[in-house]
Amino acid sequence: MSGRSREAKAARFYKANTPMKLESVQLRAMGDDDVYVEVKAAGICHSELHSIRGRTSPAFSPITMGHEASGIIAEKGRNVKNVEIGDRVGIDYILSCGKCRYCIAGKDNLCDNFTVMSFNIDGSWATGAVVPARHVHKLPKNLGFPEGAIMNCSVFTAYHANKLAETSAGDSVAVYGLGGVGISVLQWTKLFGANEIIAIDAEEGKLQLAKEKGATLAINAKDFPDPVKKVKELSDGGVDIAFEVIGRVDTTRRTIECVRKGGKAVLVGMCFENWPMNTVNDLQVPEVKVMSPQDHLMSEIPQVLKFIETGRYDFKNVVTHRLPLEDVNKGIEILDKRIGNPGRVVLEP
Repeated sequence: MSGRSREAKAARFYKANTPMKLESVQLRAMGDDDVYVEVKAAGICHSELHSIRGRTSPAFSPITMGHEASGIIAEKGRNVKNVEIGDRVGIDYILSCGKCRYCIAGKDNLCDNFTVMSFNIDGSWATGAVVPARHVHKLPKNLGFPEGAIMNCSVFTAYHANKLAETSAGDSVAVYGLGGVGISVLQWTKLFGANEIIAIDAEEGKLQLAKEKGATLAINAKDFPDPVKKVKELSDGGVDIAFEVIGRVDTTRRTIECVRKGGKAVLVGMCFENWPMNTVNDLQVPEVKVMSPQDHLMSEIPQVLKFIETGRYDFKNVVTHRLPLEDVNKGIEILDKRIGNPGRVVLEP
């Protein structure tokens, strides 16, 4: 059925700080190497909030938002062999070319020609999506569609951050920010063998969830004007690895400051402000390594799926809100204003 185009209902972004509009859109025509996914769940991520609040700008507008999705294969191109009609799948939202020097080297997250759903191509807040078959993966049988949607961003991103940091047995770590990605970062640190896991946030509900997911110590930032001092007290002078998963200047600086000499500061959150740094005192003298992970690798997806299939990665209490596509603006408000202590908010078209 190559060349056929479908219509879908989609949540469309027109300009910052205005509500999404629900519209019928024409999807791009199917190619021989494409699949049509009937979307069953699509996550609302802070990355979309950055565009909606004007901190970043999509490549064009109107554009269909959303980059976390799962669903069912409803149609496939004649060359597609990796999935069949009816398969439950997740969509890898980073569409790499597979041909540039980075893709060939296995670093497809740095692809020279990549496109990203919701940012420079239409996304997944819709009833359906057409994507290259090489960018879908079958969902484990023990995973529902809502969890299968958010897995494609927060879980993969957090896994890659830990792989890049080489988190290993016996490490002490700190995680600043316990949103969807932060909780996943924390859980991976435990699975990678970290011995001491310090969770830092200003919301008690998130700190409680962090304890359930493996945090050995929790710090409420409201109770400690200087969380760095407390982290150092609890970790004998500083942690081996600290993850920043908020994207703010103050937490970025604290993340670097709470790392021991020779340790690693991993900046996962998207910070759009310039932050002051004394290179000599902050980095060179203590020989701190600053790392900035970029999404995930395709090669890491089967590794993550194996953790999920064997029940080692825990999705319990992670998805807190499930809404129909028609309530997309309500879902955005819930996440943006932190209504009802949201974890992950998911749309179900």
